[in-house]
Amino acid sequence: MLTKKGEKTSPPDRSGSGEMSQLLFVTARPGIQLLWTVLVVSVFIYSIVWDKARHPWGIVAMCTSYALLLFGNHFVPFKKYRPFAFFLLMLACLGVISSIVYLTGDRASQLSFLFFMVPISAAAYYGYPGTMIVAAATALVRYLPYVSVNVSALAHFWLALTAFAYFVVGYIACYVFEGERMYARESIEYRHLLELSMEKERDVSLIYNMSRKFSYTLELDAVIETTAALARKILSSDGALVFLSEEGEPHLRAALGTLPFVKTSPTILPEGEGWLDRLRNGEDVIAENVSLEWLPLQDRDGTFGVAAVPMLVGRDVAGYLMCFSPAPRAFKEAHLEVLSTLASQSAVAVEKARLYTSALDEKTKVETILSALRDGLVVTDSEGVLIQTNPVAERLLDTTSRSIGLPLIEVLEPALRNANLGVYSPREAVEAVLEGRTIFGEISFAGETQVHAQAQFIPLKDQVGGVTGMVLFLHDITELKRIDELKSNFVSNVSHELRTPLTSISGFVSLLLAGRAGSLTPQQSEYLNIVSEQTVNLTRMIEDLLDLSRLQAGRVKTTVIPADIEQVVKAVSLHLSNSAETRQVELRTRIADDLPLAEADPDRIAQVLTNIISNAIKYTDAGGVVETKVVMNGSFLLVQVTDNGVGIPASALPHIFDRFFQAHSGEVDDRGGFGLGLSISREIVEMHGGKIWAESDEGRGSTFCFTLPAHED
Repeated sequence: MLTKKGEKTSPPDRSGSGEMSQLLFVTARPGIQLLWTVLVVSVFIYSIVWDKARHPWGIVAMCTSYALLLFGNHFVPFKKYRPFAFFLLMLACLGVISSIVYLTGDRASQLSFLFFMVPISAAAYYGYPGTMIVAAATALVRYLPYVSVNVSALAHFWLALTAFAYFVVGYIACYVFEGERMYARESIEYRHLLELSMEKERDVSLIYNMSRKFSYTLELDAVIETTAALARKILSSDGALVFLSEEGEPHLRAALGTLPFVKTSPTILPEGEGWLDRLRNGEDVIAENVSLEWLPLQDRDGTFGVAAVPMLVGRDVAGYLMCFSPAPRAFKEAHLEVLSTLASQSAVAVEKARLYTSALDEKTKVETILSALRDGLVVTDSEGVLIQTNPVAERLLDTTSRSIGLPLIEVLEPALRNANLGVYSPREAVEAVLEGRTIFGEISFAGETQVHAQAQFIPLKDQVGGVTGMVLFLHDITELKRIDELKSNFVSNVSHELRTPLTSISGFVSLLLAGRAGSLTPQQSEYLNIVSEQTVNLTRMIEDLLDLSRLQAGRVKTTVIPADIEQVVKAVSLHLSNSAETRQVELRTRIADDLPLAEADPDRIAQVLTNIISNAIKYTDAGGVVETKVVMNGSFLLVQVTDNGVGIPASALPHIFDRFFQAHSGEVDDRGGFGLGLSISREIVEMHGGKIWAESDEGRGSTFCFTLPAHED
């Protein structure tokens, strides 16, 4: 017979008897007793009346055996296996049958067939060995009347056949009863399996319904209430408890007992009890006679049986699920298996509900922050499709919530008046960011009032470095642009006003140094030379300021001709060779073959190259190399000036072309400069229709690039 896990099997009370045997010896017992009574009474009357009591000892033996048979049939219980007692009962039965046969004609009696009842009855109780012993005893008793008389060989033959018949009948009876017993065992096992199957089906159905309920809700309270209710129902327990891990300790979150669901006060799963410590160590636990006085339940007196399992998510414990009942031995090992399945499903649902709640909280925080930002923010997915904007970005881009789901470039391009993103167009910038690059620049938005914004295109990456989207920050710099324009006008005006006194100062210093006002002492000459040098520097700075102002105002006229860039590069390199030798820096040039002419003003391009190469020489240590390279890039000539100097910090790179900005102004060894050369270079390159940008790895050098349109024949 199949048993549940953990249950011990015990031997049957009676060896192999089946339902048919039980029916024969229990249900039909009154009828059998009546049959024997009728036989005994009939033989007794026959012996007294018709046979004149010729065999008194036979009558006494029959009555005595009958009394023993009645006694044994009454006191030998069929459901308990008593082989020796049943053998004595069979001997009493043989005594009754032998007496009846002897009194009704002995060897000529017509009731000798009654001997066949003995092996048949034995087969219903014994197995094959016991039945064969009883059949042998029956054959012996049947043969005893023939021992003291002379019988023919034929009689011995018939007696042998009769004895053999007893064995055959006993064997057949054993076979029949054994089949009946096997059928009975299989029926019992089948019923047991059917009950187990029905229980499993019920458990599976409940767990399936629980999973469906969990899939419909993301509320933590609903999940733990459903868990407690189903655990109580599946285990048929008096109550169920749910503990959830919070801040490293399991807190009671739900209690379902004899009363309806209880919202519990804060209770932590205690320590110190053996079964609770085993539960905390991750074991499934069944405990008997435990106290639950530490629980905030109204009905908690007495002792309880408890079944408890951890709620696992992977290897992490999300909490504990516990059922309790005052009934002794209310829980078995099989219950833990079902409870563990329920606990694992519940743990996943709890984790999902917690993540959902956390995600909602984070979403609320993010939305609050985005709404409060004074800068515009745009978020896209990995395909560049718009998924989120804040109010500032919606105002700048002139979009609504209906724009969500559109490609960013389709929303961005119509809103732009112009964009300065280095070498990239807006579409190229979006594509480059989605490939993992970060791009800074400035853009202007179309509208009744022009709005300028500083744009930062930043890729979003996952843990393995894959691009999952991008963020576009838009910082409104319209007011800064206006102030900058005012400053430029002021600087331009002041520069014009300063040129006249500087020219006078320079002239008079030259006269003094020439001795036109008398001879000078060596110290006076030294001081006047310093004044002259600083006057020249100040004049050059003023000229740069005026130059930059004129370039920004569009008042500089350039003479664009088909220019040979190779000649310009060589001339600038020759001009700066003395400076490079002084700093022990090697100048190199690498010009591609068959370069076309450029549409450019040679003097202005020479000014750009001078600014860039002189800066490279300044920030390259002795032994370094500065290389100028010119190649074709589509319909443009690409000029690259690369050094292996100190490089530019990443934080300074976006501002390197701003006026008066010096990336290394904080260094101890100040290398001079006013921070205007690169600003002037950008204005000149953009005036030619090209673009200029810089790339740098701090500590390893920098590369400045600009493009010029090629001359078309």
